[in-house]
Amino acid sequence: MQLLAVCSLLVLLCVSARSQNQICTIFTEAKKDGFKAMALVGLAQNLPDSLLDDVVPLVAEAFTMGIQCCSDEPLEDCNRDVADLFQSAVCSSETLVEKSNLKHCCEKTATERTHCFVEHKAKIPRDLSLTSESPAADQCEDFKKDRKDFVESFIFRFSKRNTMLPPHVILAVTKSYGEVLATCCGKGEAEAQTCFDTKKSTFQHFVRNRVNELKALCIVHNKYGDRIFKAKKMIQYSQKMPQASFQEMKGIVDKIVATTAPCCSGDMITCMKRRKVLVDEVCGDRSVLSRTAGLKACCKEHAIDRGSCVEAMKPDIKPDSLSERYDLHADIAAVCHTFTENPDVALGKLIYELSVRHPESSQQVILRFSKEAEQAFLQCCDKEDHAECVKTALADSNIDKMITDEIEYYKNMCAAEAALGDYNFEKSMMVYYTRIMPQASFLQLHIVSETVADVFHDCCKDQPGHLVLPCAEEKSTNVLDATCNDDNYSSINPRIAHCCNQSYSMRRPCILSIQPDTEFTPPELDANDFHMGPELCTKNSKDLLLSGKKLLYDVVRHKTIITEDHLKIISTNHSIMKEKCCAAEDKEACFTEEAAKLLAESIELVKA
Repeated sequence: MQLLAVCSLLVLLCVSARSQNQICTIFTEAKKDGFKAMALVGLAQNLPDSLLDDVVPLVAEAFTMGIQCCSDEPLEDCNRDVADLFQSAVCSSETLVEKSNLKHCCEKTATERTHCFVEHKAKIPRDLSLTSESPAADQCEDFKKDRKDFVESFIFRFSKRNTMLPPHVILAVTKSYGEVLATCCGKGEAEAQTCFDTKKSTFQHFVRNRVNELKALCIVHNKYGDRIFKAKKMIQYSQKMPQASFQEMKGIVDKIVATTAPCCSGDMITCMKRRKVLVDEVCGDRSVLSRTAGLKACCKEHAIDRGSCVEAMKPDIKPDSLSERYDLHADIAAVCHTFTENPDVALGKLIYELSVRHPESSQQVILRFSKEAEQAFLQCCDKEDHAECVKTALADSNIDKMITDEIEYYKNMCAAEAALGDYNFEKSMMVYYTRIMPQASFLQLHIVSETVADVFHDCCKDQPGHLVLPCAEEKSTNVLDATCNDDNYSSINPRIAHCCNQSYSMRRPCILSIQPDTEFTPPELDANDFHMGPELCTKNSKDLLLSGKKLLYDVVRHKTIITEDHLKIISTNHSIMKEKCCAAEDKEACFTEEAAKLLAESIELVKA
């Protein structure tokens, strides 16, 4: 079983063998605690029906083998193929094969067996539950008693529930949760619970964002392929590192794209091997490193943290030699020559030139302009007067205006979010999405409206003014990608389906152009839909928000063009009823009487 534990680690972080064998290289770079943590993630993700007590001894054996592989006489197995070693170790244990339902995989060999293991892992149900629901006092007691055991248990539980998450994300989540407990557990019991409740929502928000980002990347790659994915990465990293040349950036992007397919399929052997090689090569390029302050700082981080640091880098300062704007028309002869021979390289160069000059732009705006430019090139580049032809074709396409218009839109949304406050803004998003797709269930629209509200909460408050656009449009597009990826949405609303089938960069403008659905036939209004009773008096703020959103959902889907004034009246009456009845001696009787009145008044407003 010692080999199984070590191989599970290699499934997560496999590097090219140099003078050392693979296990020794990992042991040296990850260090003691990192090595053990990565082994634990690998075992938990690949053997989800195992217990922590089953796995802990294997992690200890992995650590022992790490020491042996770094000795003067390493074991022969230290250099075996990682995938074959791991699968053979699993398949040699009848207990593990039966417990993990892997018999059908173990009957295969070589590449077929590897694919089977990957597919089996991808089908393991995922559960984004983030923490135990036990009281803060109990968690703090366990945390203080043995911090390493507590962290070990958290990694194990979270890894089992999220088998497709890369290990660096799981370890980042673990670190964040440990910081929550370290902060709160030094307080008194009551104060600790309050601290925990406050910080837990922030922590869950952080995890949800990270998971959604990874999911969105895979959705884009799977639906649109390498071409769009490369373009997005070219924009993202050219904005971060404007000092790098186009050829340098192209090499980095090609390597990034090469890691995507295996990472999205759950093939963590190939995923983490390529990711590690990518970071090592980028950090080993002294020429690029000497010109990029952000990258240089990230490359000083621990080996496990470097990749995440690079992903989170802010844009570096532009080089002095870079012109403020890219003059496409002055460069059109060279552009058309390249486009005729290799369209993707020409468009990649255009995207690069725009991105290094416009860190304030979103990826989607640059892609929309590039799509218009591509059409102009197709139309003009084989003509003798191609320069004039392109200029005419792009007469109405101005990248600066496109960026300015989008920044203005998001600033207005941020102003609305600030004026309404978090909860009322979330309610307004519920109203908006219910108007355009009333066929969706309450739960579906609750998740969409909550996620969109989170986007603006993050991007309006945490970003400098000029970075609101790249933050907000990227995250908004991620929400739409997840919505479009859910067959339940596209199948129940043809207009949503139409937008979901648009080009990647045009999905959001398409959704925003949808008008309220006036053809939807809702069920009759029922008093039971409104859930108005004494339970409203004891609900916390989150539950009250949920109740308010449910009321708006039920009303709006009965009349998708109901006015904002009428909605405000209904919401106000609902609040008045709650305050009145929660103060009444006989709450049940009060809610029975007042709820009937509210329903009658709401029906009249819906009919108006």
